[in-house]
Amino acid sequence: MASIDTTPPTLVRLESQPDNLMGSSDVAEVSDLFPGHLDGPQDEAKIPASNGLESHQREKAWDVYPYPCIGQFLFLNLTINLSPYYPTLVSRLRDENQTFLDLGCCFAQDVRKLVSDGARSENIYGADLYGEFMDLGFELFRDRKTLKSTFFPTDILNDRDLLLRGLNGEMNVVYLGLFLHHFDFETCVKVCARVTKLLKPEPGSLVMGVQVGSLMGDTKPIPIPSGGILWRHDIKSIEKVWEEVGAITGTKWKVEARLERSKGFGEKWQIEGTRRLGFEVWRL
Repeated sequence: MASIDTTPPTLVRLESQPDNLMGSSDVAEVSDLFPGHLDGPQDEAKIPASNGLESHQREKAWDVYPYPCIGQFLFLNLTINLSPYYPTLVSRLRDENQTFLDLGCCFAQDVRKLVSDGARSENIYGADLYGEFMDLGFELFRDRKTLKSTFFPTDILNDRDLLLRGLNGEMNVVYLGLFLHHFDFETCVKVCARVTKLLKPEPGSLVMGVQVGSLMGDTKPIPIPSGGILWRHDIKSIEKVWEEVGAITGTKWKVEARLERSKGFGEKWQIEGTRRLGFEVWRL
């Protein structure tokens, strides 16, 4: 069996030039993952025209919980492949001994992206607070009979959640896509400390993700129309989160983070200075 490279690569840091940010765009279309792209027979349900289906799914998801990302159709965007670590991640997840959890997976489009690119679906898990989102993902991608990944509802803040506790110490990689910005700083530390319990206690275990970020991190939660909050980290504040996680858990972590311009992040209607924050955090 080929060895798996889990050492943190050298990634580009951007905080020294905050006004000259990477102009990245969403580099892949989720429509590439619609029926016909994945291998194997698809579910036989009759599917409406693509645009109508997408709008219908958004309305159903909005009724579950009116997240801004649902209103923006961001469940039709792929984010995990924007990480500079993504090619190595796919190679890593082709190994039968490597496991992956998408925490806060929503429609689990990034799970489908990984599987489409060759990751072993049997070793991939997806979890979200709202199980309805995962069901809507099966309806959208028509792969309930073919996708071998495991999905379950969970509450990261519930220490008694037996489904999540069952994965403690089992994951090589945990992905947090559009997830951490729902928590204020103190709760974010608590959440990340909980996430570390899911990882195998060994060097190279990885937490990676993307969220709404800022050129200058927030100092208090920003209310959003859905009734929740938005907390925009900058690079220094996300590093501070993991410093505190390390102090709490007695572990050490290497943080790499980037602020990027992208569709839906930093447009005129959003708060000034908003950017997409991508990050990879390795256990040392």
